[in-house]
Amino acid sequence: MRFHALDGLRGLCALVVALVHLYEMMKVPPPEFVGHAFAFVDFFFVLSGFVLAHAFFDRLALQGGGWAFALRRFGRMYPLHAFILALFVAVEAAKWFAARHGVAMLAQPFANETSLPALASNLLLLQSLGLHDRLTWNFPAWSISVEFYVNLLFCLVMVLPLRGAGDRGAILRNKTWLVVALAVAGGVATLWATRYSTAMSYDFGLPRCIYGFFCGVAAQRLRAGGLDPFARLSRRAISCWEVGLTLVAIGFVTFAPWFWLFALSPILFSLTTLVYAHEKGPLSRLLLTPPLRAIGEWSYSIYLVHMFLLIHVFGRVATMIGKKGLLGLHAAAGADGGDYVAGLYLQGPVMLAGVVVAYVALVLLASSLTFRFVEKPARSYFNALAARMESRRGDIRARRLATAARRMQAAE
Repeated sequence: MRFHALDGLRGLCALVVALVHLYEMMKVPPPEFVGHAFAFVDFFFVLSGFVLAHAFFDRLALQGGGWAFALRRFGRMYPLHAFILALFVAVEAAKWFAARHGVAMLAQPFANETSLPALASNLLLLQSLGLHDRLTWNFPAWSISVEFYVNLLFCLVMVLPLRGAGDRGAILRNKTWLVVALAVAGGVATLWATRYSTAMSYDFGLPRCIYGFFCGVAAQRLRAGGLDPFARLSRRAISCWEVGLTLVAIGFVTFAPWFWLFALSPILFSLTTLVYAHEKGPLSRLLLTPPLRAIGEWSYSIYLVHMFLLIHVFGRVATMIGKKGLLGLHAAAGADGGDYVAGLYLQGPVMLAGVVVAYVALVLLASSLTFRFVEKPARSYFNALAARMESRRGDIRARRLATAARRMQAAE
């Protein structure tokens, strides 16, 4: 079962995150809701935990298969990350080559955020484990770094045997309590880390991800165990809860101080995920329309692609426009792409809307292409590898059972 409404919601949240980085590039104060959209990363963590628990909790806890799960997650997350990172590296290499031939650069290639040590940590998905004092290379990929390892932690918790666990129901209950313990531990560690960080990304992204991800897993266990608070409500009641929780979430993200965003977002987003999973409210029906379903499918690409487009496509086009004195811009010494984009953005509501529409259209177009030509083929390839691994594992188990049966017959 796929939760298409939740996919659509994730796509919209990814677009808002992309808008955050547009404002940061322009150095223009964003609206409060957009400025606090970093909290939507916690929604991504919650949704990841919810969806993976729905698909794999029982299977991993009762049947194992951790290597196949890890291979699927690698195929889902790493290929697009590697592709976008390669684009950034190609640009840095071109800048390095140009600098060697006397071209003046505003920033030195392979330095600071794009250093070679940072490239190594990005290749190993280690860039958000406190190794650097800033975000590096493709900034949004910090969350992919921690989410991949938290996915492996989930897998480890699921496949490790529990002594004296008993029957199937006891195993699932005990695993559920472990999940709850991890969510609580992640929450405590996150609140502790807020004393030392306001970013909670490149430095303390791991506890933040553990908190959100295992809150999502816990929400799925409520649903699976018949304890979903929305399960017995009428369609009208679920619709009211859906609209109400959405308004609360919007208000919370807009007005809550950053400490409370980190403290309560995973809990609020877990409730929101539960209600949207029913797909019975008016907002869910809107998210099930073809355009928003498409945006939901492209959400991972939107999240990882937009920073490269913003810096190396959108910003550079604006720079060329500014240097040619078009659209009311004027060339300025030392101005970068963000300055020229801001110059367009601040010219009034028509140009402001034009900048946002052009940027969103560019992100959606590129995301549709990377989804089709990078994400889907890579996912299919690694899923096929995982399926063959599971098939071989099943064959080995069957042979072992047959051998054991023959031995018992011989002993009799």
